[in-house]
Amino acid sequence: MFAMLVALAAASAPSVPSFPVAADSLVPVTIRVQAMVGNEPFVCGRSYSGIGTTGATITASEFRFYVHNVRLVNARGDTVAAAIQPRAPWQDADVALVDVENGTGPCSGGTPEMHPEITVLAPAGSYRGVAFTLGVPFARNHGDLAAQPAPLSLSRLFWSWNGGYKFLRVDLRAAQGDSAATGWVIHLGSTGWTGEAGAKSPTSCAQPNRANVALAGFDPSRDVIVADLAALLARSDVRRNQPQTALGCMSAPGDGDCGGLFASLGLAHPAATGADTPRFFRVARATATMGQGEAR
Repeated sequence: MFAMLVALAAASAPSVPSFPVAADSLVPVTIRVQAMVGNEPFVCGRSYSGIGTTGATITASEFRFYVHNVRLVNARGDTVAAAIQPRAPWQDADVALVDVENGTGPCSGGTPEMHPEITVLAPAGSYRGVAFTLGVPFARNHGDLAAQPAPLSLSRLFWSWNGGYKFLRVDLRAAQGDSAATGWVIHLGSTGWTGEAGAKSPTSCAQPNRANVALAGFDPSRDVIVADLAALLARSDVRRNQPQTALGCMSAPGDGDCGGLFASLGLAHPAATGADTPRFFRVARATATMGQGEAR
């Protein structure tokens, strides 16, 4: 089973198998997501120490990401497609938005409402694994923001018609000792866009930067997917920025500040290092506070 999941994750554009049962026999399955910073739940306005290569103290002001192409692995080891259930304003049939900020304090640019889950339709049964793609599908990634329905109508998660969406956005400020806090951001999206003559939007991207994630041992009835900001930043120095580059990491292939982040997401990047880099996503047993969720 795990080998099957790994193979799915490695595919650059994984195909989604058809449901083996009639559509009217599908049931909603909720995949819960818990934002963490190491062993502490993520909370807007809370500061977290010991982050990155210099042990900085960070305070985040944004934490949201898009997901599509969800699959589940059943008790027999079969991989089945899980159709995203439209639930405005968080999900349409193609994309789900995971939003773990609550619009308070430094997160005032967000919304009071949160959406720490993904609801899909799948055959009834027990499941032991999950796979998904972090990002927005190419067919939905480029176009007129004003014409997009939720959840793709958020200007804070959009670059431009050719740049497309920010698949993952984390904004933070980092301090060290008594020094003043400095800004640092993670804006993950596609780069290297090209278009054919006469095209109104890009027809390809040299660096699609859609992370395919596969997690074994996941039972949606008892487990959560942890999105761990400390793991994502484990190989980054959030107190410094590579000269002559955008603040933090905005996905450019020449930006060394992206290396550790891309390694944590399993994405290719010239500066990505360390096979032992902690992964952004992991599975944990759900608990009352999630402060002691045990990763597997």
